[in-house]
Amino acid sequence: MYTFTSVAALCGLLEQAYHAGPGETGRTKFVDALKTTFEFGDRAANLYAGTVLGSNSDNSASIVRTNAERLIGTWRATGASSLADLGYGGNTLSSRTEEWNFTDDMTYTYQLEKQISVMSPYGSMVRPSSTSEGGVWAPPDRTGPEINILLLRDGTDNREAMVDWLGSDDDRPMQCRIDFTRFQRF
Repeated sequence: MYTFTSVAALCGLLEQAYHAGPGETGRTKFVDALKTTFEFGDRAANLYAGTVLGSNSDNSASIVRTNAERLIGTWRATGASSLADLGYGGNTLSSRTEEWNFTDDMTYTYQLEKQISVMSPYGSMVRPSSTSEGGVWAPPDRTGPEINILLLRDGTDNREAMVDWLGSDDDRPMQCRIDFTRFQRF
């Protein structure tokens, strides 16, 4: 599967799809382009087209561009908490760092790093873990205080992530909530 060179390139294809016909007609043309030019599978192409051309109206490309430009960048959330007080001067701490990176070529990476630390007068233990994924993302052709973006992990497995702009209508918000976790632009 190939990626788009930029948001502008994606929006150019969306405009061509609309000119082929509003609604399902243009969406079908876009699905065909995704499958032939970008080597999307049938299911992935239909999911992607259904997201970026949900309404396939005359302003779909503009809305997709706005949503993409608001989200492009690196978003980070960090946190720590005390899990237990073990007594005798010991305790258990948990820390986590989550990071999303959305790029102009419509790809994304996600990384979650966790660490649980147990400390006592008798010794200590640290248990780190990490999870990561990457793939292609698609913003919807609708606006609102919350949007659902499509994530195609490794170009095949899909899921949606909810993005809440936290009441901001800035072109480049500095914070948002992704799947109920608050993130800061980094």
